[in-house]
Amino acid sequence: MNLSEFRKLLEGESPYPLNDEIFNLIIANSETLHFGKGEAIVDIGETKPGIYIIKEGVVRGYINEDGAERNHYFGLSGTILASMHCYYANKPSILCIEACNQCEIFHIPHKRFKELLDESHELCKWLNGALFGMQYFQEVKSKIMNGDSSWRYKWLMNCRPEILQAVPLKAIASYLGMSEVHISRIRKDIYSED
Repeated sequence: MNLSEFRKLLEGESPYPLNDEIFNLIIANSETLHFGKGEAIVDIGETKPGIYIIKEGVVRGYINEDGAERNHYFGLSGTILASMHCYYANKPSILCIEACNQCEIFHIPHKRFKELLDESHELCKWLNGALFGMQYFQEVKSKIMNGDSSWRYKWLMNCRPEILQAVPLKAIASYLGMSEVHISRIRKDIYSED
């Protein structure tokens, strides 16, 4: 993906305009990291307080609860990520941010990112909008999770098909709050409708 395509996706993260100043600050202060499928960008127990922005690929954020992975979110190209436990409290991460396929990630170290926020009021406004957008999507996800299981799977299939292509069925089941067997039944019903 070229930088202009990436910029368009990043623009969708905030209602504030992503002007040249902001975009150039992000690119000029980022290092590019590459992760293979299943590699942790930030692992449980690590303290990596930096900011990560997905240039290309799909990632998932999950918590390990009693030996079972519970998926909290997926991120696609243009998504801003951080372990808030690391970034906000400078403590070891309680979740794992993992690549679901080959990923190219822009990373801005914590110290440098804080300096950028001090330097650019425009970046602060844009990031504020992105953070409110994340809260908005958490509310949308809560509403989606109240729908019946077939509706939840169809929503994911229609609105976020990249996730279904890149993420293992077990992780999708965890995210949607159902078993892999149940998802298999839903898929079978959907394809028999066609």
